[in-house]
Amino acid sequence: MSRAIRFAPLLLLACALTAEAAAPAVSSRPFARQEADQLDFLFLASDRPVLIRLHLRAGDRPYAAVWEAFMDKLFAWFDKDNDGFLRKEETARLMLPQSLSNQLQGGIGGADNQTAPFASLDTDKDGKVSKEEFRAYYRTGGIQPLRFSVNNAQARTAKQTNDSIYRRLGRTSRGKLSKTDVAKLPTLLDKCDSDEDEMLTVAELNTEGDGQSIYGELQAERFMVRGQPADTGLTQITPTMTAAALADLVMKRYDANRDGKLAPGENGLDKAFVAALDADKDGKLSAQEVAAYFFRQPDVVLRARVGTVDGGLTGILSRVGVLSRTQRAEVVNQAKLPAALAKKVKKLDGDSLSMELGDARFEVKASEGSKGTGRLNGVKQFLLQQFDAMDGKKVGYLERPKEKIDPNDFVLALFTQADKNADGKLHRKELEEWLTLMEDGSSAFVTLSVTDSGRSLFDLLDANRDGKLSIRELRTAWAKMEPFRKGNEGLAQEDLPRSFQVTTYQGYANQRDVFFFFNQGNRAAAKLPRVKGVPDWFTRMDRNGDGDVSQKEWLGSEEKFREIDTDGDGLISTEEARAYEAKKPKK
Repeated sequence: MSRAIRFAPLLLLACALTAEAAAPAVSSRPFARQEADQLDFLFLASDRPVLIRLHLRAGDRPYAAVWEAFMDKLFAWFDKDNDGFLRKEETARLMLPQSLSNQLQGGIGGADNQTAPFASLDTDKDGKVSKEEFRAYYRTGGIQPLRFSVNNAQARTAKQTNDSIYRRLGRTSRGKLSKTDVAKLPTLLDKCDSDEDEMLTVAELNTEGDGQSIYGELQAERFMVRGQPADTGLTQITPTMTAAALADLVMKRYDANRDGKLAPGENGLDKAFVAALDADKDGKLSAQEVAAYFFRQPDVVLRARVGTVDGGLTGILSRVGVLSRTQRAEVVNQAKLPAALAKKVKKLDGDSLSMELGDARFEVKASEGSKGTGRLNGVKQFLLQQFDAMDGKKVGYLERPKEKIDPNDFVLALFTQADKNADGKLHRKELEEWLTLMEDGSSAFVTLSVTDSGRSLFDLLDANRDGKLSIRELRTAWAKMEPFRKGNEGLAQEDLPRSFQVTTYQGYANQRDVFFFFNQGNRAAAKLPRVKGVPDWFTRMDRNGDGDVSQKEWLGSEEKFREIDTDGDGLISTEEARAYEAKKPKK
């Protein structure tokens, strides 16, 4: 046997080990080294996985900075000897996480009777609690710098409404609507328009003539608390997640034949995505090749700023328009996006942007949020008034009662925590400072909320977003639906675009800042702004505010209606009203 033949197996083994060393370790954590403001997400779009990185900041600081500042203030409140640690006797005044959460949301009572166990706080068993252990205890208990949630209630309601429309047009929920089917949409006004305003709402479409929901069971499910649905496709990537675990999510989503390989076109998988990761050039992706994707740069990098930005003189000048306003939401890597993706990631305004990822549409908005809540402010005043009433002798303090405190004695229920120097006397100033600290804590976190609105035919047709389908919107439905159908067949529900709304803000939302989206099944009709240049008679007759005057709304003669309705569609549009006025002789 020649030396070459004898050493061939060793050579092959060496090559294999070299190749294995060059490949990314699928068990390692791809995003272990993170920036302080960094959040990573994996979205399984209809055509490929998408890595989204969000740099989330509160003002000019990482999003967790306001939380850390509050936790340090809270720690200092209980650190009676100011030595930077909490001894066992000091921790005896700490409340449980759920009690703290209750107070931060304006709840009252119930805090004094239960305190945090020292064993749960002192994790390194050195007989004292550090700031890090203090933070970790409350973070584990749900007091966290980021409140992230995914809600799919609207998606379920959208599916219900879709099913209702399909059923009313003679198709099953899994069927397809043809152009002929859709042409029948205006006829639903006769059966479903219960208030006779010539418009259809979600409630009207989902209700039979006797007022009962045609999907009563699904209606009831809207009020059940549910977690993130399996088909949401959006996953927050935490530092503990491995590339192998993330690759497994991708394989489960796109591996239609379950052969452990991803081929172009499989479950809609993009050919270019496969080609970019196909290291062995076999035309398919293995799990290990997919894992390599998570060691690449993210596809889309966003930045969102919540809370107060541009303080001082710069902020004042920007607010009055002397300087350009701070961009709350922006695309960081816009210039580096591939051409195909660059067209689908767009800036809407200083606070919001949109993304089209596969057949999903994302609308992202960052806003200020609110410091404190109306409820918490009211509770603060209530408790101070109660204190004054209890301080009958007007000595400025209350002594701790010897008997066990009733949780329903709201001021006394805060005695242990609010008595800052633990001298057995609760001074009014201490109570006020404690309530102010809780007020600060109510905005010491950032909320990131993702609403999955599903595949909504109603939203697709509701062009002016007023929560109702007008006659014109019903008549022009096919023009909006046709671009989404696949092939020459009708439109199936799965062909409809999917919609997500992402909102982020500091603390709790308020009506001024929150990115408002209509809630299907409970959405109120929006009052549309008056159109400039439209005659007064048109505005008065357009009683339902849909931008058209129908024959039912028209108050003049039939002959005059036909004269103004130049296209003969049975509706007088704003353009036709303007044209009619322009032809009238000048006085």
